[in-house]
Amino acid sequence: MDAPANVRSRLRFDRLDHTTTPDGSGLVSVRLEWGGQTYEGTVPCLQTQQGIIQAASQATLRATLASRPSNGNGHGLELEVGGVKAVKAFDGWVVVTRLNGSRGDEKMRLLGAAPCEGEGDLPNAAAKAVLNASNRVMEQPIAR
Repeated sequence: MDAPANVRSRLRFDRLDHTTTPDGSGLVSVRLEWGGQTYEGTVPCLQTQQGIIQAASQATLRATLASRPSNGNGHGLELEVGGVKAVKAFDGWVVVTRLNGSRGDEKMRLLGAAPCEGEGDLPNAAAKAVLNASNRVMEQPIAR
C-alpha cells in the first residue's frame, strides 16, 4: 500500500524584507509559499516598532488573500487586520493579531499569536500571527 503524499494544506511563511526608503519611511514585503507557488504582499510603513509590525501584518494578509482564487459568486472571503500588538511576556515577546472577516453573511473574528525572543524578530512574529489566524479559514484543498 502506498503511503499518502505529505502535502501541506496551509500557507507557509517564507521571508520578510524590511527596507528604508530614501524619504525615511519604509517598505515591508512578505513572501508566503504553498504548493511551489509564492505569494507576496508589500506595504509602506512608518519606521517605528508598531508601524513595522502593522505593515508586516498587512503585507502578510495581502499575500494570503492573493493565494486564494476568487470564487466568482460574490460571497468570497474578506479579511482585514483589526489590530496587532507586541507584548513583552516573561523573557520574550508575543505578537497578537486580530483579523475581522466575512464570507457572505457570516461574520468572523480571528485571533492569532506568535512568540519571538527579541525585538528584532517582531515583524516575523507578526506575519506568523496573521497566518495563525487566517489559516483557520484559508486552508487549501489537499492534492491527492
